[in-house]
Amino acid sequence: MILRYNTDEIDNTIIRKLNINARTPYTEISKQISQEIKPLSVGTVHVRVKKLENAEIIKGSTLIIGYKSLGFHLIAFVGILSNSRESKLIKEELKKIPNIVQLYITSGKYNLFCRIIARDPSDARNVISKIGKIKGVLRTESTICLEESINNENRLLSNILQKHKTSYKKKHNYK
Repeated sequence: MILRYNTDEIDNTIIRKLNINARTPYTEISKQISQEIKPLSVGTVHVRVKKLENAEIIKGSTLIIGYKSLGFHLIAFVGILSNSRESKLIKEELKKIPNIVQLYITSGKYNLFCRIIARDPSDARNVISKIGKIKGVLRTESTICLEESINNENRLLSNILQKHKTSYKKKHNYK
């Protein structure tokens, strides 16, 4: 694994703690690391977070919206087959549809793939219809999400940090 910035146990601990709660005060992180690993000042935590941000390992903090509580109960995935000469225009038009919350350029059957959030099937149909009317869109195919079984990027992060911790210990002859 090639990292642009080599993290150590302290960096990984900071990442884990901020990942659990991005609003954890640096004073609390400093206190916890000082107890668990070695003494660490609040200023050092701040400097390390800035370095992690500059290396784009940490990219802001996120607010997670409960769309179901706002009346949006349907998630759908829409594959879009399009004229590749119109892709820039199509992407710009798709950005204007607020129900599209993610858009990917893909290989395979479709040029683009998006995730939409809608109130109900009728609302989803309206969104998909808007997509189909965009100049250059040749065809769409939608799939309704019945259940979200895994939505946890922390699973990957935990694995990456664990592997990095193991390789760091081997490299530095720690047990």
